[in-house]
Amino acid sequence: MAKCPNCGQKTSGDYCQWCNYPILRGRPVRRPKAEEQAKREAKLAAREKAKEARKAKEAEKQAKREAELEAREKAKREAEEARKAKVAERRAKREAKVAERRARKQAEIEAREQARKEAEEARKAKREAELEAKEKAKREAEEAKKTREAEEQAKREAELEAKEKAKREAEEQAKKEAELAAKEKARREAEEAKEKAKREAEETRKAKEAYKQAKKETELATKEKARREAEEAKRAREAEKQAKKEAELAAKEKARREAEEAKKAREAEKQAEREAELEAREKAEKEAEEAKKVKEAEEQAEKEAELEAREKAEREAEEAKKTRESEKQAKKEAELAAKEKAEREAEEARKAREAEKQAKKEAELEAREKAEREAEEARKAREAEKQAKREAELAAKEKAEREAGEAKKAEEAEKQAKKEAELAAKEKAEREAEEARKAREAELVAPPPIALDQVKQIEECLKQVESICEELRAGKVDTKEALQRLSDISEKIAK
Repeated sequence: MAKCPNCGQKTSGDYCQWCNYPILRGRPVRRPKAEEQAKREAKLAAREKAKEARKAKEAEKQAKREAELEAREKAKREAEEARKAKVAERRAKREAKVAERRARKQAEIEAREQARKEAEEARKAKREAELEAKEKAKREAEEAKKTREAEEQAKREAELEAKEKAKREAEEQAKKEAELAAKEKARREAEEAKEKAKREAEETRKAKEAYKQAKKETELATKEKARREAEEAKRAREAEKQAKKEAELAAKEKARREAEEAKKAREAEKQAEREAELEAREKAEKEAEEAKKVKEAEEQAEKEAELEAREKAEREAEEAKKTRESEKQAKKEAELAAKEKAEREAEEARKAREAEKQAKKEAELEAREKAEREAEEARKAREAEKQAKREAELAAKEKAEREAGEAKKAEEAEKQAKKEAELAAKEKAEREAEEARKAREAELVAPPPIALDQVKQIEECLKQVESICEELRAGKVDTKEALQRLSDISEKIAK
């Protein structure tokens, strides 16, 4: 094994395995000692200088590689941060859009629900008002009916009393025709009863007019309430539209501010990238300048070196080292390129997964929104069907009530006509009785002598009058027939 003249280590081959210094083979040529010493010193100085230059060059290359790697890592980090910022910005925009759509839909649903509740409350209040008005009208009608029944009962009692009085007066007249005072009293009582009946009829008419007035006022109040409710519903719809417009304006303003902030962030990012590039360029220029100076010093040292073999060996060693370093660099660059390619592929796969997830989310959101719309439409259809059913029931109920009212009115008109006919018959009977009384008074002024058969006839007529009154009280005959029979008996007595 040969000894390396450079590092002193034992080695084999044409180059030192420790420092790659060339090993010269062959017999050395003897030179003078001083010359050899000078040459050795020159060689050592040149070697040291070349070593320092090589170390400086390697340090420069290492610094350059480290700077390039650092610049590449920095650019990669900045690109990753920019990508993440863009992804976050897009995600924030999507989330803002989704939140805006959800908020808008939620606001629309709440507004529709509020409008539906208000309309339902208005309809409920309207139905309650209508029912209350109907109940009030029904109560008033019942009260009017009770009043009319009381009036009819009073009239019947008055008629019965009048009949009783007429009976008593007829009996007294038949027994005591001379008692004109009693007849006058009966006449006054009949007139008072007639006045009382007229007053009661007037009060009935006033009650009917009051009922009609109350009904009109109720209808007017119901219409006014419905109008106010319609105006309130209109104001609520306008307020809902205004709130919707304000929400849309606020969402647009928020989106504009976010876009401006994102734009400012992108501009700041671009500015930082430009400053980083400028700083890296200046640093690279400085390093290149220093490398140039080192290179010039190395070239000067090589010029000053006198040994071409050493220079050749050094160049060969440098080339071998460069070859190895270029191989290492190519390997590193290949690994770095493969790593970057793998990262890009992973990033593209991640983006594809995110896009797939986003598309899936949007599809789910669209499906959910479609289902909500369909459910809302079905609910509206059910509510419309229920409303139509309620309106149909209410219309049928109102129609039945109208028909019942018309039937009741027809019945009341029939009763009124019957009462008027009875009253006319009663008045006719009173007139006939008054005429008979006047005729009897005229006869009493100069009473003729009464025969025995006339007395028997009068007693028989009185018995017939009592029988007619009993039948009238028992309800076996009606008033008209009883009055007719009493009139016949009166005519019989007058004859």
